[in-house]
Amino acid sequence: MSTTAVKPKNPLEPLATLVSWAWAVAFLGTVARVIFAVLGKGPRFGWGGGGPTTFAGVCLNAKDGLLQHTGGGLSRSGMVSGVRINWSTASVCAAHPSVGESLAAALTQLPTALLFLGAFFLAERLTRSAARDGVYTVRIARLMLILGWWLLAGEVAATIVEAFARMSLLGGLVTWSVDWAQWFVAWYPSWSVVLVGLGLITFARVMRVGVCMREDLEGTV
Repeated sequence: MSTTAVKPKNPLEPLATLVSWAWAVAFLGTVARVIFAVLGKGPRFGWGGGGPTTFAGVCLNAKDGLLQHTGGGLSRSGMVSGVRINWSTASVCAAHPSVGESLAAALTQLPTALLFLGAFFLAERLTRSAARDGVYTVRIARLMLILGWWLLAGEVAATIVEAFARMSLLGGLVTWSVDWAQWFVAWYPSWSVVLVGLGLITFARVMRVGVCMREDLEGTV
């Protein structure tokens, strides 16, 4: 009497499927953000009257360092016609933005969205490869290294682009001359993403050395 061997389920397969779904959701979300950002529409929330109100237009959430001060508070002058400021959150909003302001507003958000979309894509490739060929391979080490550099260099580049976009958008919403030398005040990098990228790069290099050593040992047996 013969018995049919049941192939054990790969424990990495559910993770690979989950990452694939996450990448698909991130892709659709990024496409929607691109459409809304370019059109200068979509939900923008401010505070009017006695409660929250929907604001259709573009808004810039600026640190205090980007806005002019008078004495101990923010200046209430210097806004372009049609622009309003929310003092509790230091956000400046334009109800009817120009094309340039809409593009600048898009660039304050989209680089980071594209960064994480690419990260999900690379993670999907990595988990699929691990589920198919195993974890301890040269390909996995290479994909991990690529993902690490993508997060490290991409986070720095994306947030710098967003910082200059914030400066450009602010220049269109206020009447005073914006000091571009202060762009670093508008730079909001996520150091946790940078550290994750550094960790992946380090682990990938260690893993690659270990894989090469194992292959050399197997070749001498």
